[in-house]
Amino acid sequence: MLTALIVSTVALGLAIAANLVLTFAVIRRLRTLEEGGTGAPDALPAVGTAVAGFSAVTTYGEELTVADVAEGDAFAGFVMVGCTPCGTLIESLAGGAATGAADPLFFVVGDPENPETRRMTAALDAVGRVAVVAEKSSATAAFGQVGAFPTLLRLKDGVITAAGHDLADVVPATAHRTGADRPAQVRETV
Repeated sequence: MLTALIVSTVALGLAIAANLVLTFAVIRRLRTLEEGGTGAPDALPAVGTAVAGFSAVTTYGEELTVADVAEGDAFAGFVMVGCTPCGTLIESLAGGAATGAADPLFFVVGDPENPETRRMTAALDAVGRVAVVAEKSSATAAFGQVGAFPTLLRLKDGVITAAGHDLADVVPATAHRTGADRPAQVRETV
């Protein structure tokens, strides 16, 4: 009888310990997701990947396609609503941080009707052309299955030459261009 009690107490103790380990693993994963990460910090499109066909519409109604990055140097940034590192990136860009591109493209993953999405797009409008897209869109697929946010890409003739989560990962050291240097976009009304 005493042996059975000891065995059941040990089994119960092991079950409780396993439960605690799993609970803390779930909590750690949820915190990572809340901060905008994916749990896979290196989940970036591969350098050398050619951008595939895509279509997205900017906040000004202009269509973006692969032709917009097919020639010359380009910059593309993907941010997501609710992503804390994305918010920090947007603040630095709005404050004049350089992208190293004359006309950077930004894709905001979110619902166009969401006030936070509108806030993000308004902040990025002063920096470059902005389109709101779904997480599983032709744009995220075309740039190498973007799934981690923020994802920043430097492109040359439609091919990814640098990928990272921080501007320092993709902006050339010689880039001195700021958002203030970018000509203001004018909305046309018909």
